[in-house]
Amino acid sequence: MPHFIAIHKFHSNEARKIYCSDKGKPRTKRQWAEFGNKSKKNVKCRQEFAGDDIAFCHWEADNKQAIIDWLDELGVNEYISTELHEQWRFTSFYNQSDEMRDYKEY
Repeated sequence: MPHFIAIHKFHSNEARKIYCSDKGKPRTKRQWAEFGNKSKKNVKCRQEFAGDDIAFCHWEADNKQAIIDWLDELGVNEYISTELHEQWRFTSFYNQSDEMRDYKEY
């Protein structure tokens, strides 16, 4: 599946407080990861970085629309707007294998 970076902007300070709280349902990191991996066959949220004014997420999905539809289904569009960018290279400190990096011909 292609990789995407999402830039999520909170609609307001109040929206950020609600989105970033546990809403009475605190999760462990493992629970979040299992939800992000198993909730939808064609959409996977792999990483989340939440800050005070924006959040970034690393997604794998069939296409941009699949992510947009999933966010809508989850109801998070009430709190954030999303800008998506497909990424053709994904290299991480957390995967230090001898596998070759992807290169693109321009």
